[in-house]
Amino acid sequence: MYIWLYIISQMSEKPFTKTIFTGHKEYLEKSFLEELNYKIWSTKGARFEADKRLTIIAKMSNISLSILSAYLIIASLISVYNIHSDIKIELINYVVTALSIILLVLSQYENSQNYSLRAKDFHNCGLELSSLYNQLRLFKTLSPNSSEIEKKEFAIKLSQDYQNILAKYENHLSIDYNNFKLAHQEYFKNVKQDERFLIKFKSFRLRYFWYSLIIIITPIIIICLSLVK
Repeated sequence: MYIWLYIISQMSEKPFTKTIFTGHKEYLEKSFLEELNYKIWSTKGARFEADKRLTIIAKMSNISLSILSAYLIIASLISVYNIHSDIKIELINYVVTALSIILLVLSQYENSQNYSLRAKDFHNCGLELSSLYNQLRLFKTLSPNSSEIEKKEFAIKLSQDYQNILAKYENHLSIDYNNFKLAHQEYFKNVKQDERFLIKFKSFRLRYFWYSLIIIITPIIIICLSLVK
């Protein structure tokens, strides 16, 4: 009941002569259909960004854990073939055992995150929202002279469909929406240079940093320990 009253009041309001909002929040003072148009469009983009983020993380997770396994196998061969007589084999064996335990814990954690499955869900959510967005754009294009009743019925149905789709899926992170803004800077011109840098840094940290650290740090540790006299 309340959403109906809100939609009707939004549709009947005259345009504001001066907005109190700036940037991408200006849609809040437009009609309900315009507000819904922005919500569906931005949420759709953020869900596709979440799909991209999790797909990259899934790949980096598999690559880093595979390389870590290879490092441990190579390090364990040092004691088997006694490659260097000055190397403290006991120390190398201890490090290999410790890293093997860490690898086991990391593998269990990474597998429990279901990155690929979640990425697919975000992609499906984006596709469903794309369908809603196309319906809205089609209605606005082909029915510019629709009556208030027709607009109200369409807005109520579309809003309910939008809420039903959101209820089915996990919510995206704020970094996904920020990446969406960076990908459409022509619509988000108020994003400053330092904010763009911060978004890119956070995105890199989530997608690549920890996995790159595993790949780089592990051989350094093994090599340094092998040089201990």
